Amino acid sequence: MGNGIAFLFGAVFNLLANVNLFFLLDYTMQAIVGGVICLAFKILGDILSPLWQKQKERVKNFTRLKKAKSLRLKRKRSHNEE
Repeated sequence: MGNGIAFLFGAVFNLLANVNLFFLLDYTMQAIVGGVICLAFKILGDILSPLWQKQKERVKNFTRLKKAKSLRLKRKRSHNEE
């Protein structure tokens, strides 16, 4: 088993000798920054989405109320004209 461990370490160090560590560091930094940006957009969306839905409901209710008031006014005018 001792030779197997020596072979494993030799293979790993041989591969590390041929790897550009600056490329790996650059790739790691890009992945971390991209992940943080993606997470920030996700959190922002999770926070703003319920607020946006609530605002849409308020606008929808306001327009319904406004239409109902205008219908009542039209009915009153039509009854007064008769």
